[in-house]
Amino acid sequence: MDRKSEELDQALELWQDVEIEHPRLNARVWARVANEDLEPAALPNFFRLVQSILNRPVYAAAFVVACVLGGLLLAELRVAQQQVERGEQLAESYKQVIDPLIKDTYLFK
Repeated sequence: MDRKSEELDQALELWQDVEIEHPRLNARVWARVANEDLEPAALPNFFRLVQSILNRPVYAAAFVVACVLGGLLLAELRVAQQQVERGEQLAESYKQVIDPLIKDTYLFK
């Protein structure tokens, strides 16, 4: 155990003997300390921040809505791109129907 952990443990042991006016504060503090011991400490700070934000239902719902709207936008962009490609293919087919030798001329792009 490192020095900081030992100092914290000593401070927490001293705190157990302190009289508190609020009846449940002592139990809530110790439950929070026990909960922090159970949480994995391996998460980087960014992921902890994201987790703390997404734990709130309003922000989690907003995140889901943003993901759905982003997916719909990407799908719409893909459909538009496919339509442009299809239009180019139709134009090329039309040119070939009109003049099959157009590939050999300077008009072909």
